[in-house]
Amino acid sequence: MERDERQLKLLSKVQVIYGILNVFVTYLFYESIFFLFDDYRKSMELSKPELQVEVELGFGLILFLFGVAILFCIILAGQSLARYESYKFCMLVAVFECLLIPIGTVVGVWTIIVLRRESVRALFKTPRPPETPADQSTA
Repeated sequence: MERDERQLKLLSKVQVIYGILNVFVTYLFYESIFFLFDDYRKSMELSKPELQVEVELGFGLILFLFGVAILFCIILAGQSLARYESYKFCMLVAVFECLLIPIGTVVGVWTIIVLRRESVRALFKTPRPPETPADQSTA
């Protein structure tokens, strides 16, 4: 049981750090793309109808927002792993994380392997007592 708790804590930290780093990398990537956006739009408008240009750029924006949503879900799953909450959500995020090749695949498969253990499922099923504030001072 202690091994499972240690691995879940480690997985939690890895998930959160991986998600935060990917959010920054995604932001930097799209920040650099933004500068190329105007030139790209102008060259596309010369060869394609305006509606097609808007659809292609809108599709790119939707993909970007979908990616950012997955990254925030990875961060939330990391927090849930630390608290032994939302087993199905953590498993679903781990499956989607496998699509983020290569590091996401490793972290996702590791998460799936750990979450499939019966002892880990038992950790998620047992209710945890509510956390109390560390500094309970009497006035």
